[in-house]
Amino acid sequence: MNAPVAIPPPNDGLARIGANSVLKLVPLLDDVLGEAERNRLVLSTGLSELPKHEGMMAETPAAALHQAIRASHPKLAPALTKRAGERTAEYIMEQRIPAAALQVMLHLPPWLSAPLLASVIKKHAWTFAGSGTFSVRSKDPLVFALRDNPVVRGEHSTVPLCHWHSAVFQRLFSTIVDSNLRCIETQCCATGADSCIFEIR
Repeated sequence: MNAPVAIPPPNDGLARIGANSVLKLVPLLDDVLGEAERNRLVLSTGLSELPKHEGMMAETPAAALHQAIRASHPKLAPALTKRAGERTAEYIMEQRIPAAALQVMLHLPPWLSAPLLASVIKKHAWTFAGSGTFSVRSKDPLVFALRDNPVVRGEHSTVPLCHWHSAVFQRLFSTIVDSNLRCIETQCCATGADSCIFEIR
């Protein structure tokens, strides 16, 4: 049976992002930081309750949670958001990519499956880009650009911060295309770039 395909958010002007940006992160906060600290972080974003399903949610509190974790727990944040990104990718493969399409990509040579997967990601970019603008900047090598990334909007850093996005891309490509592939963020909006740049190597 084919898995369901994500449905675009309603066109009501409210910026949204995939709820998995929060839902795959919260259980890790419970495990690593404890329920009390998780509640404090979630409440600090303005969320009174968690999203009820893995659809879309308001972008602002989702981004605020990621930023609150980085501000309160800078040493733990990279590993926490990376694991949440891996779990998000696993959900995408299980629930959002039709089973038939996934099987086709798994059996294609990498030079065919990589651009096909990139086109799938671009088609559903609103699930992780929110109000930012996603594009495939290069196909060989494969390079993604996320302009005005809302998850790091307003942050300032000397190093790239988008571990969640990088992990989503890496898990998808290393599972579907080639286990040796890695995603490296070479530029980040938080460091002053106009776009977060992700290279699949």
